[in-house]
This record gives sequence, structure tokens and C-alpha cells, in this order.
Amino acid sequence: MNIYEHILHNGQFIPKEQACFPVFTPSLVGALGVYETILVKNGRYVALRDHLERLLQSAEGAQLRLAPDLEELTAWAYRIVEANRPDGLVRALALDLGNAYADVYFYEMSYVAPSPEDYVRGVPVIIYHGERAMPMIKSFNTLVPGLARKAARAAGVHDALLVDRFGYVTEGSNCNVFIVQNGVLAAPPLGAVLEGTVMRRVMALAKEANLPIERRPLPESDIPQWEEAFLTSTRRGVLPIRQVDAIEIGPPGPITRQLMKAYRDWEAQELGM
Repeated sequence: MNIYEHILHNGQFIPKEQACFPVFTPSLVGALGVYETILVKNGRYVALRDHLERLLQSAEGAQLRLAPDLEELTAWAYRIVEANRPDGLVRALALDLGNAYADVYFYEMSYVAPSPEDYVRGVPVIIYHGERAMPMIKSFNTLVPGLARKAARAAGVHDALLVDRFGYVTEGSNCNVFIVQNGVLAAPPLGAVLEGTVMRRVMALAKEANLPIERRPLPESDIPQWEEAFLTSTRRGVLPIRQVDAIEIGPPGPITRQLMKAYRDWEAQELGM
């Protein structure tokens, strides 16, 4: 990951070396901060408003007061891209530095998308037992997802699926998970996971296509019965899962392929391509 040169702090550009804060601020030890990561291509964003609205919702849930409104945040999002590069991932953060209002930062970074082969064959993942704190708030409290990513790297796989204390698969380390079982598309219940903008878009696309879909717990014990599975996130779009631990699911099935195409078509339209 390469962080680009220009960084916005409360609407003003600052040098990268000044984008820091003291170790005693509430954001560090208390994890009192929220963030969003947004894809931009050719200077155009994917689902910018959805991301910024969720940033404001997360800030409210974390009891952070923001001075800028949605319109001003949108303007800052475009300023950071104009100052840096037309392609990348833009991260927006709101954090408690002990001031009357939360400090807001925007920065842009490079990223590596999954390979074309990953979309054709699917990717392997592992199971990691742990759960995100207050999943409806996209906060800085990402210890469990961070440990899950470390475990995935150590195992040489794409990612890890989190399994909560009740034995239910909830999400990936920084992505959502869908499965197909008995011909029905399923995702974890509302409130059980951090719902990404791509997850919400995929559910809307599934409904438009009249695909059967349900929100329900996903028991870890049911993994051998999964007919299809895929991850969704800003960087991945819709990415098939080929294998979970030693359990082979296989290449993307018909529902996964249909939603992969539907999402790519929607994203291309969003980008004016």
C-alpha cells in the first residue's frame, strides 16, 4: 500500500509527516474513530454518497460530533483525488483527538485488486473464531479482523471468515460473505455484521433479478452443504470462494456468476464506462 502525497485534515492540505497524533488521544487507546474506504477510478467514485452516509452514521453511533456535513465531505472527497491521482482507494476518517468536534482526514492510496484468475476459479479462505465489536459501526476497533487477516496470510489464503461465539459465520476480515444453500442466496441477519456498500448493492441486484434471498444465521457446521459462496467489498466487488479450510466448494456457480456480472455492469455504469 502506497499512501499518496496530499492529505486533507479538516479541509486543509497538510504534509504527510504532519498526519499524526499523540499516543494519549482517545482515538488510539479507546478506538474512538470511524472510517470508510472508497474506490475511485478515472476520477469517478463508486457509491461515494453511500460511503459518506455510512461514515456519518458510524460517527453518530460512536458519539462523534462532525463539523462538516454530507455536502462538504463530498467536496473534500473530490479535492483529495484532484490533488493526488484519479485511481486508488480513498480513506475518510473521523477521530476523537480531544477537540470539540472530531478531526476528519482524507487520504488516497494505491491498491491491488484480485487477479482475473481469482474471479474465474475462486479463492481459498480459512475460519477464524472471533467477532467484531459493535458490528454496525465501522470503528477503529479492528483487532479481531486484523488478527484474522494475519492468520489468513500465515495460511497462505485470501482471507478468513469470522465465526462468532454462537458458531455462526458472520463476515470476512474486511468484507461480507454470501452463500448459496438449497438454491437460495443467504447472508447473515441484519445487525449481525458490518454491512458494506457492496453487500447492500448486491442484495438490491439479487432482488431485481428475482433471486431467492434470505437473511439468516450461517452455522459453521453447514459449510459442507454450501453450494456456492462469495465475498463482497469495495476492492473485491463480488469474489467467489473456492474453498473454506479443507472443504472444497468449487468454482463460481450460476448465482455467483450472475451477481458478479450484475455488479460489474452496475459499477461500470456508476463509473460512466
